[in-house]
Order: sequence, then structure tokens, then C-alpha cells
Amino acid sequence: MGSAASVSGRSSTPRPANRGKASAAQRLDALNRMAGTLTHDLNNLLGVILGANERLADELGEGSEQQALARLALEAAERGAELLRRSLSLAQGGAPARDTTDAPAVLKTVGRMARQALAPKVGLTVTGLRQPLRCNGDRTGLEMALLNLCLNAGQAMPGGGEVVIGARGLCLGVLETRRLGVAPGAFAVFTVRDTGPGMSPRLLARATDPLFTTKPTGTGLGLSAVIDFAASAGGAFALQSREGQGTTATLYLPIAGPANITAAAA
Repeated sequence: MGSAASVSGRSSTPRPANRGKASAAQRLDALNRMAGTLTHDLNNLLGVILGANERLADELGEGSEQQALARLALEAAERGAELLRRSLSLAQGGAPARDTTDAPAVLKTVGRMARQALAPKVGLTVTGLRQPLRCNGDRTGLEMALLNLCLNAGQAMPGGGEVVIGARGLCLGVLETRRLGVAPGAFAVFTVRDTGPGMSPRLLARATDPLFTTKPTGTGLGLSAVIDFAASAGGAFALQSREGQGTTATLYLPIAGPANITAAAA
């Protein structure tokens, strides 16, 4: 809040030319950041496609498995096309997508994609919702956010381990929502947990900084993209980790529609 007020105070001085330059620079910076985020997500999808096609080549004689993998590759390619369409729309001045999506359906899709993208030594378990539960956020954006978290979890365990994805409906109280910076109410709560080495307090404090990465080939855009998605949907993101005890990433998205609030509280 202090930073926003400070910027507002400086802009009250009548300097139209400087204001115009600052506005253009801010817009360019925002576009560059968005382009980097979308490129990062497309790269993740390409990893899914490549993994599925490699398995297809190895298991060429198994008809049913081939069909399942081919469909998965097609599904990932469709998501890539959707991301590309979104980037083009944003570049042309379009507004970000605002939609709702079914949490169990997203979990099912992300589970299929993550299994192909994670290393063979990393196991994957999907738990949680079976009944429909709609939450804020477009489906592709939520899938990419959860896939980002799954890949981060897998990469934290090069020697092998387990990634567990889950979701549940939950009514958050005043203290919890105040901590998260969201309005009290019912939320779809997605968690991605790993059994890796965890993070030190110093590393955890920096983990969500844009462009910060500990990976030689990392971009530092994954977690910041998840945070941006959560904010755009009116939700929040939290990261918990302890050395030797793994890491848990939690995404909170408001439940869409009053009909689902009672079910979420149950």
C-alpha cells in the first residue's frame, strides 16, 4: 500500500511527457513479463508432448496404450494452441480471460500430463475431489499453474521421490483470509506436495521472487506465474517448506456460485 501511495504522489506533479514515457515503459515491461510467462508454460507443454511421443515409440505394439498417449499428446498440443491464442490476444490489447472451471476435471487432466513430464524415478499421486466443484479461473490457466507446481516439485527430487496433488473445498475464516489477503468465503484449495529435501528459510523467502531460480537452465518465472494467476482469479498462493521435510505449494481459488458453498464447507 505504501508503494502504491508513493507512486500516486509522484504522478500528481504535472509532467505529461514523463508520465507518457513511464506509462509506455510499464506497459512494455508487463507485456515482456507476460510473454516470458507464456513461453515458459508452452515449454512445459512441449515437455509433455515429447515425453508422450517417446513412450509411443517405445511401446509401439500396444494399441490401447498408444491410443491413450496419442490423445494425451493431442490434448497438450491443444493447450499449447490456446496459450498461443491468448498471447496474441493480449498483444493486440485484449483482456485476460475470466472464467470458471471444474476442479476435479482439472486435477484429472493435470495428473495425466504430469505423469509424462516427471522423471521416471518420481512417483505421482492424485487425491481429493470427485464431485463437481466450480472455482474462479479459466481452465487452461489453472492447468498450467498446477503443472508448473508439479514440475517444480519433481525437479526438487532428482534422486526420486513422490509428488502428491490434491484438492478440496474449504470455508476460510477471518484470520486465515487476512493472512492470505483475500475476502472470507469458500475456496477450492489445491495442494502440490513433494517429499524432497525442502528449503532453508532463506531460500524459501526468495522462492517466489520473479526471475529467481536455483536451476542452471531455469527462468524463475514458474512460481511468479502461479501467483499472477491466483491474483487474477481473486485467490491466493502460499508456499511452505522445511529442510528435510519437503515442500507444499497451496493455491486458493474462490468457489464460483452460491450453490457450491455448502458442499465446500462440508
